[in-house]
Amino acid sequence: MEWFHCNKCFLRTGSKFAVSSCGHICCEACIKPEQCVICGTSCSYLPITDKMKIQERVFFMDPMKLFQSRLEHITQIADFQRTQMQRATAYFKHKSVELEKRLKEVTQQSYRQIAELKRENADLKSRNMELKQEMAELKKPLSQRRGSPGQFQTNGVQRISLPVAVASPVTPHLRTMRYVCHSHFV
Repeated sequence: MEWFHCNKCFLRTGSKFAVSSCGHICCEACIKPEQCVICGTSCSYLPITDKMKIQERVFFMDPMKLFQSRLEHITQIADFQRTQMQRATAYFKHKSVELEKRLKEVTQQSYRQIAELKRENADLKSRNMELKQEMAELKKPLSQRRGSPGQFQTNGVQRISLPVAVASPVTPHLRTMRYVCHSHFV
């Protein structure tokens, strides 16, 4: 460290050094207790050793080495964060591919269902037309019947229906029962 020296006697090596609370470096020979030999203010001294805390030791480190170590640390941080971002990106790309695949499957399934429903709709329309034609055929004899109450046509031949009162009230079954009952009492 080319810059390092006692601020009073300018000694650079061979002695123990301390830094004052007001920021001056003094060798062991130049230190006055409780007063800075450079500015005269009351102060305390911290011995400059390897046992200093890192936040105190950093002031005595080579700035280039400090920069390199910090840069290495910053590079590690940047690499860590870049790796995390790459993992997140890979996850979302994979998720996107899965969702696109699922969307394609659902779309194809929907198209199949639409095609099936169209076929079913066409079949129902066809069946509906058949039923309408059948119903029209069934209505023809009814409309002809309404024309005259005692007459109707079947296959182009006109027939007359007889009123219910003209038919005989006694059926053949009842006649035999009368005969059997009558002969029993004789």
